[in-house]
Amino acid sequence: MATDTSFLDIFTLPERWRLINEPLSDDPRQALTRDTELLREVSSGKRGATARLWEVPQCLVVTRKETRFPYYQQAVEILSDSGWPIIVRDSGGTSVPLHPGILNFSLIFPQTSSCSFNLDDAYMALCTPIRHALSRLDLNAEYGETPGSYCDGRYNLNVGGLKITGTAQRVMLSTSNKKGIKQGVLAQAMLMVEADAKSGTDWVNRFYQEAGSERRFDPAVATSIDALVDNQLSAGELTIQIRKLIAEEFSQLINA
Repeated sequence: MATDTSFLDIFTLPERWRLINEPLSDDPRQALTRDTELLREVSSGKRGATARLWEVPQCLVVTRKETRFPYYQQAVEILSDSGWPIIVRDSGGTSVPLHPGILNFSLIFPQTSSCSFNLDDAYMALCTPIRHALSRLDLNAEYGETPGSYCDGRYNLNVGGLKITGTAQRVMLSTSNKKGIKQGVLAQAMLMVEADAKSGTDWVNRFYQEAGSERRFDPAVATSIDALVDNQLSAGELTIQIRKLIAEEFSQLINA
């Protein structure tokens, strides 16, 4: 029988967590695929719970459903020629822009019959190290939907009513294994650290326009950390700092 659990119990799973702090990838497709590979390993019992910090070169990530837009191939060619190659992901949601300075944080962990967590637990665990890290910069990040934003959801993180983090989740059922794992959970967050939130939304809207979709998002409802703090650092240094803070806060949670 499953016992009552708190989302904080995710950080105290029987098998010790591992944090992968990856440098900027030179291959966005491979970087996106890596989360799926880790999820497959965790769900099969070949790997323990894993957290991952990662960034990719500039690209626009779209869903498989969006590849069925009437002028999708035209949109691929136009955006690629403009420096925004299009990458297709397996999870749902909407198109999102990625580039250096947009930091991705992933939690991948197993579920068993005796140690099971719900969707809200996973999102809370994912966002807690980020919220703690931001509080050290005197930023109060709150959960909630951000009407008008791309990839909107209840577990966005907003500062002053503006979105800085979007989240997503995926579950993979396990094959038969000796550890009693019934599924693996992948929870992902994209945190806009050094980013032009308006420009990113404009490129998302450009994709929909060129692909033949009427969907549009509001460029004014999102922001980035560097727009909220007095950032006197050189390009890339604030993102390195946020990486360090999230890693520290995550380490405190798993060692509590």
